[in-house]
Amino acid sequence: MTALLLGGEMPHWSDYSPARGVPLRSPVRGVPLRELAASAHGHVLVVGPHDAELIEAIPARQVTVLVRGVPDAEELAARWADRPGVQVCCGSLEKLAAVPAYDTVVALDGLDRTGSTETGDLPWSAGLAQLLAVLRPGGRLLLSVANPVGLHALYAGATPPEDSAWGPPAGDDPTRPAGLDALREQLRSAGLEPLRDYAAYPSPQSPSVLLSEEALTDSRLHGFLTSALRRAGLPAGPLLADPRPLAGGLLRHGLAVPLAPAWIVVAARPGHHPSPLPDGLVADGRLLRTSGGWLADGVAVAAGDCLHDALLAAARSGDRPSFRALLTTWQSGAHAAVPAEGIVVSPGGALHASPAAPTDPAALSLLASALHDEGLSHLWPADDTERLLAAMAGREEAPAHRATPQTLRELTAAHDRLAQRLEEARIQLIWYEQRTATLQAGLNRAHRIITVLKATPGGRAATAVLAGARRGKRLASAALRRLR
Repeated sequence: MTALLLGGEMPHWSDYSPARGVPLRSPVRGVPLRELAASAHGHVLVVGPHDAELIEAIPARQVTVLVRGVPDAEELAARWADRPGVQVCCGSLEKLAAVPAYDTVVALDGLDRTGSTETGDLPWSAGLAQLLAVLRPGGRLLLSVANPVGLHALYAGATPPEDSAWGPPAGDDPTRPAGLDALREQLRSAGLEPLRDYAAYPSPQSPSVLLSEEALTDSRLHGFLTSALRRAGLPAGPLLADPRPLAGGLLRHGLAVPLAPAWIVVAARPGHHPSPLPDGLVADGRLLRTSGGWLADGVAVAAGDCLHDALLAAARSGDRPSFRALLTTWQSGAHAAVPAEGIVVSPGGALHASPAAPTDPAALSLLASALHDEGLSHLWPADDTERLLAAMAGREEAPAHRATPQTLRELTAAHDRLAQRLEEARIQLIWYEQRTATLQAGLNRAHRIITVLKATPGGRAATAVLAGARRGKRLASAALRRLR
């Protein structure tokens, strides 16, 4: 297969970090973008950089892929050389013929990387209009919009500008929707009906959790969703701090949708035959709302709090009895090897572990690390936290675990702990040096006094007597040996 050059292609450019079906830093079971890609039907157009495995999840027989970099197009064409019905095109979006030829348009990487240096910068609304121009009546659009002020951006470390950021910043485009409500309204104004929308976590390119606004605003799901967000993994790149604790706070205060890293919308033109879409896609499976409550992969969702947050809350308030009770129930039960972030504790105290949560023999050590990462080191001794937790839980020992710092905050906290221990060791060393110097001064003084005393007549006589006694002792010993 040879890639079709449309115009506006970039001969020496390759887009890295495409939209992926598998998160980079979270080995979760769920693959939300693949689930969405699998809902595509008919003649499908995939616009922008997408992971090859994500595209292969599309079940349609006829798939057209549009990328702007020639190396990317050649790599995809070589990969699918023997796959019938797949066509790879290379160029900018505005060079694509404005013919309504596609039943589904997939733009899960958004519209920011559909132009090229060979064409002018288009506002977001113009890019959307070009996508809709190729969508047939009754067709479906799968669109992702990155949030420039999302949680991933608020906690991102300082990095140099990307090579692909030659256009104006996303926040400077007045046509770009500022929020999920604005996105839905813009799609309705363009003649589409939003079928389902999701808040995507932890990053726009590699989300491992997709949740509808209905799910995020239902208080019965807070414990379950907090657990899901904690297990979502971390965004790629340097981070100032771990954003997952704040994600739980956003959930409780109704801000999980406005500050989501991205929003993904499934919309359709009139005449579309709707197919059921889940209310959420998480590691536990498809989240569905039924008349009897919420189901995750066919299993009823337990109401309650995330055990990880419940333990930290008890630790912050100094409620040792509650902390010990939760810890003992966890470590004495069947879920002792499941990390606390993968467990929901019901109001009655029962524990419900997520089937998708991996087991870890160092689960107790992970909690010890979290206590220090949350700034609770003044309540828990840094060196003996794991041993203390094991004793409180009635266990003989805890597996050793030392997590590698992944964020600037964790690195700073680890540095501060090591600096404190180094300062304590330095103070001890100074005390020992001072004590040794005092003892040495005392020995030197005693040696000088003895030297002076030896020089007096009495001292010389005592020395002579002592020397004679020593010689007599040696002679007596020799005589005794001869007699034997």
